[in-house]
Amino acid sequence: MKQFLAVVLFLPVVFCATKREVGADVRIVKPQGMPGKGFGRVEVKHAGQWGTICDNNWDRNDAQVVCNELGFVKAIQQTRNAMYGQGTGKVWLENVQCKGNELKLTDCPHGGWGETGCSHARDAGVKCLQEGVPQILEVGCYRDVVAVGARALSDMYYNARDTGEIDWFNIRSLVTLCAEHAHARGYKYFGIQFFGECWGSKTGHLDFDIHGKGTNCYEGVGAQSHNFVYRFAPWKDLGCWHDVGSDRAMTLLENFRSSIDWFHLEVTVKKCYKAARKAGKKYFGIQFYGECWVGDGSSYQKHGYSTNCFKGVGRHWTNYVYQILW
Repeated sequence: MKQFLAVVLFLPVVFCATKREVGADVRIVKPQGMPGKGFGRVEVKHAGQWGTICDNNWDRNDAQVVCNELGFVKAIQQTRNAMYGQGTGKVWLENVQCKGNELKLTDCPHGGWGETGCSHARDAGVKCLQEGVPQILEVGCYRDVVAVGARALSDMYYNARDTGEIDWFNIRSLVTLCAEHAHARGYKYFGIQFFGECWGSKTGHLDFDIHGKGTNCYEGVGAQSHNFVYRFAPWKDLGCWHDVGSDRAMTLLENFRSSIDWFHLEVTVKKCYKAARKAGKKYFGIQFYGECWVGDGSSYQKHGYSTNCFKGVGRHWTNYVYQILW
């Protein structure tokens, strides 16, 4: 008979439930002194007692369900071998078999309550992406030096070569993978090296090019001793929204229609961003391909969502809206 479970994402030390709590049995707790949210050991409650999950067959689908249930965008890593510390009490479960599209972990089959020989040394965990990744911009191919203290980007924060996540038929999928992990760490610049290594640092915007430009990159990915470098745009896409002439959703700030580069519409986005940021606004939108509209609140949503946009800009009576991040 198929059996089910309840879940909590848990990290020891001090409990501090956050606004992402979505139910009485699901909570995120953060250890004192450790920055960030959305990661930890997964614990389940059965018969009034919390226990852990053995990492046997623990995969990305299981982690995806946990993260979705807790209100996060997606899972970016499933963890094994008590990466976030060993739990106490029962090891309740193993062989959790989610498909990834379940609304709750309680919808997933498993091997049975208490039917496991695992120790807490194999406690399973997750790491979740907290919010959507900002737009990713290419910087280019740059040389690196493989020596201690000489790296252009000092932190190899993820290695898809070790996790087996490289799709050799779609090597550019590494960009999204590295970007998600970089964003979770607060890195604004990141590089992909040796067909799967994700490199970054807090000072990446200053150091990425210290060894000069290079040529040993392929399809947006660096080969040996080379980083193909990316940066996050200082804005986040909020989508395409209707506007009405008699009740404008935003305020017109600038009009760049006379200088539209129709082959590079992102140039208009950059111009509008700079103008909006200078004006101290929180949101900006592009309407009619070149008009720069701005606002400070959620009024851009007042007339509802639209599909009348093109390559990041709005057409007639439509704003493609962005939020300024920095």
